[in-house]
Parts: sequence; C-alpha cells; structure tokens
Amino acid sequence: MKQFEDLVKLLINPNGSAPIYNCLLYLNDTKRNIKNTGAFGQMYASGGAIESNYRFRIGSITKTFTATVILQLMEEGALQLDDHYLDCLKNSETKKIFSELLFFEGINYSSHITIKNLLQHKSGIRDYFADDERFFKCIMDFPNQNWDWKKIMEKYFEYNLNEKGVFKPNTDFYYSDTNYLLLAVLIEELTNMPYHEALEKRILSPLSLNDTYLEFYQSKKGAAPIIFPFHGMYSLKNVNTSFDWGGGGLISSANDLDIFLRSLLTGQLFKEVETLQLMMNFDDDNMNIPSKRGRISHGMGLQQKKIGDHYFIGHNSAYGGMMFYDLETKFSIILAINQVLAPHKAEWLMKKLVEDFIS
Repeated sequence: MKQFEDLVKLLINPNGSAPIYNCLLYLNDTKRNIKNTGAFGQMYASGGAIESNYRFRIGSITKTFTATVILQLMEEGALQLDDHYLDCLKNSETKKIFSELLFFEGINYSSHITIKNLLQHKSGIRDYFADDERFFKCIMDFPNQNWDWKKIMEKYFEYNLNEKGVFKPNTDFYYSDTNYLLLAVLIEELTNMPYHEALEKRILSPLSLNDTYLEFYQSKKGAAPIIFPFHGMYSLKNVNTSFDWGGGGLISSANDLDIFLRSLLTGQLFKEVETLQLMMNFDDDNMNIPSKRGRISHGMGLQQKKIGDHYFIGHNSAYGGMMFYDLETKFSIILAINQVLAPHKAEWLMKKLVEDFIS
C-alpha cells in the first residue's frame, strides 16, 4: 500500500478548520484478483490507531439500501413507481401529516408527488437538514435527542419548509434527504415492520453484512471499533444522528459495502434484470438538469461518476464517503475520510485513484 499511502498523506491534515485525521481505503480489482485495503492516520485529534476493518457512519450511501428495498417492493406488486406517494400510505394519520408536504408558489402539490419523484430527487421537497440552519443548531444544542421521523417532520413544518418548495414535482432535480425519509416511512407501512427490520430481512441478513446496522435503531453488531466523523473540529461521536435514518443512518465497513454494491449491480438483489436497469437509468426523461451536465448523474438511489473513460456507479456521503463500482472493469472503490466539511477532498482522492491506478 506504499503507493496509496503517499497519495493519502497529501490528504490527511490534522490542522485547520476542517481537519482530516484518517482515511479508510478499499480497492478491489476482481478481474486481476488484486485487493488493497488500508487505514491511514488516527481515530481522534488526540491519536488512536485504526485498522482497515473498522466501521464508520456511511451517511447518504444508506439511500442506495433504501432505494433497493423500494424497488424490491415494486417487483412484489406492493407499489408502482408512478403511484402517487400519498395514495400509497395506508395509515390515515401519516397521510394527514404529509398532506401539506409541498407548496410551490402558493399551490399545494403534495398529492402530485410520485414514488419515482422521491427516488430521483425530483419531488421539489426541501431538505429538512440542509435547508434551514436551525435544524443543525438544534442537534448541537441537544446532542442526546433521539429522533424518529415524526420529530424530524415537526421541525420541517415548524421551519415552514413545506411552504418553500423548490419546484413542481417532476420538473427539475433537487437533492433532498426528506425524499428518503418519506421512502423509509413507506417501507414501514408496506412491510408492516420497522425500517431497520426490513433492511435486515431483505439485504443485510441475506448478504451476511455482519458489520452493517442502523445506528440508534438497531442493536450494535460485531466488535470492530467505529471511526466517527467530524464536523469541522468537532467530533460527532457523542451526537445522536438518528435523524439520518432512511437517508443516511447506517453504520458499515468497507468490506460490507463492497459486497452490497457488487451484489446489487450484478442483479443479485432483484428478480428481474429490468429492475436494475430502471435503478441505473441516469438519463431518465432526458431532462436538462444541471447536475446531469457535469460528472455526476443521478438514478434511483444511485449516482454515476465519469472519471476519464470510466463510469463508476454507487453513491457518496456528506461524511466524505465513497462507494463506487465500474461495471466494465469490475473495479470497486470504497473510501471514507470522515470529515463533513471536506467531501470535495474525498472526490479528489477517488479521481486520483482512478487516474493513477486504474486508467
């Protein structure tokens, strides 16, 4: 790993307002039967050795798991992607809570939102976390607060985010964690079990992902330590991040994420190959969306990055995490730098790894 260590050393910096104390790196080239794993840096500002099998908060990579369950439910006939979200809710109280979810230019479009809109971030719904700084302040003021989806949505409505819709459903793209909170609520209603139990039954247990679990909702798995992320100079170790839930609440390891992504993208988690093709449709509706003109395109719980001649499919996270796989070369990259304020540096590292060691 000496060649990788020299590259990662350019990234790790314990100084400044957004220090990067560590990096977990996992590269798997199954065509050439080459696997490299490494752990660099230290766990905390004060030190602490790390190993490559340590776990970490995977943040928005969780969205890929959530989307997978939704598409499994579609295959089972429990829903159709063009169904309106409110029509799919069986609980009248839940339906009432979401009946004024999205206003745009004073008009209520809540009943127009489809499941497909949520999966593709085309609902126009604001992000309960990113679109009002009061939510993060509340988290830091009450770090032990345990969040369920109703408490989260109370804040969403308290901040009047429902009245500030970005656009009418299915007319543009806007990345929002709220979309995947709503999808996790739907999973609970359609499966008649808690979201984390549905994940366990449908993905985690069948794939033997023994390092992966929904933090704050599920009993801790395994004995490997967890490397917690930083927000600037502040460790989030003792901050209850249960608000991430269906959009970002999983703990996992690089090995587990590699197993999951390869299983997903080789069709092992669906009955029909067409389902995977739907999930990976990165040019849906041929919409002229700014994000699609750059290096990152969005499907359903999946992102596609073009680096050189390679197209990597997977998802990233605000914690500086990457989970990507190239269908052509069968090469996967999993990495985590565990710093909320430096996701661009994780992007830089992935790009360098592809350019220097794959291309």
